[in-house]
Amino acid sequence: MKKLLHIIIPTILLASCSNEPELRVDAAKNIENSIDTHKERIAEIDKHITLLFSDSLNFNAKSANDLLAAYTEYIKYHSFESDSKTIQFKAGELAKSLGKPHIAIKHFNDLIERAPNHEKVALALFYKAMIIGDDLHEDELAKAIYQDFLDKYPDHPFAESAKASIELQGKSLDEIIKGFEENNS
Repeated sequence: MKKLLHIIIPTILLASCSNEPELRVDAAKNIENSIDTHKERIAEIDKHITLLFSDSLNFNAKSANDLLAAYTEYIKYHSFESDSKTIQFKAGELAKSLGKPHIAIKHFNDLIERAPNHEKVALALFYKAMIIGDDLHEDELAKAIYQDFLDKYPDHPFAESAKASIELQGKSLDEIIKGFEENNS
C-alpha cells in the first residue's frame, strides 16, 4: 500500500501542475527576475527608459510596456520611498500614452489617495478627468471630475482647459464647430 501511495501522490501532483501553465510561467519569471533592492529597481527603470528613448524616430511599444511594468514593480515594493509618488505619476502618464486608460486611472487614483498634497496631484486629477471623458466617454463623470479639479485648483494653469472641457464634453465635432462659428458671428 505504501508503494502505491508513493506512486499515486506524485502522479496526482504532477498532473495537477500540468493543468496550470500560467503558474509555472509566473514562477519561472519570479526566479528569473530576482530584482529585490531599491537600487536594482531604479536601475531596471533606467534601463527601460534608455531602451525606450534610444531610437527617437520609432516608438517601441515593447520597451514602453516593459517600462510600465518596471514602474509598477517599483511602486509595489518601494511605495515608502520619496520618489515613488513621482514614479506613480509617470506610470499613469505612460499608461495613458499606451492607451491603457484603466491602468492610468488606477495610478492617478493611487497617487491622489496616498499623497493628496504631492505636486503632481492636480495634474493627475486633470488627466483622470481627461481619460474618463476622452477615452472612456463617461461625459457626466468627466464633467464632475473637471469641476472637482476647478474647485480644488482654481488657479492651476489648466483651469481654463478644465472649464472648456466641461463646456465641450460630450459634444460632437460638428456641434463644437457650430458653437465656435456662432460665437464668431
